[in-house]
Amino acid sequence: MTLRKLQHGLKGTMVRVRSLALIIVIALAMASALSGPVHATGVVLLSPTTKAVQPKGSFFSVQVKVANIDPFNRWDIQVVTDPAVINATSLSIAGNILQANYSATVHELVTCVNGGGLGCQQSTDGPGIVHSAALVYTPSPQQGSSSGLLFNITYAVVSTSAFSPMELQNYIIASNGKVVSVTSQDGQYGIAPGQNFALTPSTSTVSLLQGSNSTVTLTASSIGGFSGVVTLTNTSSTMGLSIYLNSTSILLASGPQASIAVTIIAHNSTPAIGYVITVEGTSSFLFHRSTISVVVATRPDFTLAATPSLLRIHATSSGSSTITLLTQSGFSGSIQLSIAKPSVPGLLALLGNKTVTISPDRPAETVFVVKTPDSSLPFVYLINITATSRSSSHTLTIMVQSPSPDFSFLLDGVGYVVQAGQSRNVVLTMTSLDYFKGQLFLLATSLSGAKEVFSRPSVALEFGNSTTSILTITTDLGLEPGNYIITLTALGTTFSGASLTHSIDMTLTVTQAMLPTTILGIQPLAYFGVIGLLSILVIGAAIKIRKPKPKRVLS
Repeated sequence: MTLRKLQHGLKGTMVRVRSLALIIVIALAMASALSGPVHATGVVLLSPTTKAVQPKGSFFSVQVKVANIDPFNRWDIQVVTDPAVINATSLSIAGNILQANYSATVHELVTCVNGGGLGCQQSTDGPGIVHSAALVYTPSPQQGSSSGLLFNITYAVVSTSAFSPMELQNYIIASNGKVVSVTSQDGQYGIAPGQNFALTPSTSTVSLLQGSNSTVTLTASSIGGFSGVVTLTNTSSTMGLSIYLNSTSILLASGPQASIAVTIIAHNSTPAIGYVITVEGTSSFLFHRSTISVVVATRPDFTLAATPSLLRIHATSSGSSTITLLTQSGFSGSIQLSIAKPSVPGLLALLGNKTVTISPDRPAETVFVVKTPDSSLPFVYLINITATSRSSSHTLTIMVQSPSPDFSFLLDGVGYVVQAGQSRNVVLTMTSLDYFKGQLFLLATSLSGAKEVFSRPSVALEFGNSTTSILTITTDLGLEPGNYIITLTALGTTFSGASLTHSIDMTLTVTQAMLPTTILGIQPLAYFGVIGLLSILVIGAAIKIRKPKPKRVLS
């Protein structure tokens, strides 16, 4: 029990000693104030000066700083806020300017938060008040003016209310017993009643042609002493338009204005309709929206077309296309035409006119002519025609290529007659056309009573070559005379994989077999049958007559 009383007595003694030291500092400061300040060069301020509204239950920090201040070795400062809105939870002098810049040992005389802590004064400290006093026992360590941190306060957000002042009160900065005269810069949490800002565009309507742009100045103005950062966001849903803000925030001081540039771009492909651009500005719980109406009009232009745009031309041949220019959206003016073609020897491309003038009621036409060089291989040439006016340019492409590869499939005659029981040969000729190269397969429809055989059922064709195959048709003796249709087909596959088919319907005329009438009044078959039978009988009789008699054998 005696030890506890002793500890309690020592604790009370320490509090009284610290309170006495604070009284001495304040007395020295007051005495120095009576003798006059050194000179006013510094500012005591809160950083940040304004703090946006934070969610309830969150924490944030505010720093108490000095700026451009003369040498000092003591401070005594109170910061007052509305504890029903934001409530201080702690303060710390760690990293203060005297310690960080000059390695000085700083002694805390008062560390009082909401009336609790070291060195609190009942008459001046209490809820909503953060009080810090500290000193360096050695003379002021600074050389010249300086800026930096004194102490840091942590606040908890306890209400959804949107405003609390943050005021510096009873602030004293001293240097070796003399007061350093300073001014103060208070801060605020949220927005004070009556404070606001306005967001105004330099124009509310913008007219644009397709392919053009315009810049609008967006100005934020402080109202009622408002100061803070206004965050800007483009919330427009404008498909086809491009919108750029040269800054996404504006820093407003109390009273002045600040501006950003809003650039609006209408592309050549932007639909010619009306648009609404919306830029939203927010600061704490304040919100404002600024709108700009944009009307996009079709740019006067022209169209360029070629008929046809695909020319199939044999090598060393010519072809032409009609180039047509029409006005669009009221375009009038002169247009220059030019050609860009591959660097192929012998390929020629010309325009009838290289300069034309058009207007809404006067279109223009010119002729494009191309001549192809000799070529042993299939060819494709892409030729660009560009039409250019003062405001725009258009290009079209004309494709010049060899005709599609093909082959011919021909018979060697027109009439095909065969006697029943006989055969007939038919010659088929296949010839490469327009750079055909590939394999051909030959087929024939079946004819009942006949047989078709190709000497070469499959043949290969090279560029520009011909080949043949012989079709042999063999008929049965009993095939009825008459006209029969046999379809001959050639199936071709080019070197590029394309399939081609050609067919011929051949008429085969079958005639009756030509046999001898009678022999001795008997049909040939019967006659030769009788002769054969008689011959067999005669031969048999002769063999019987010449048969030898058996010899006798003596016992």
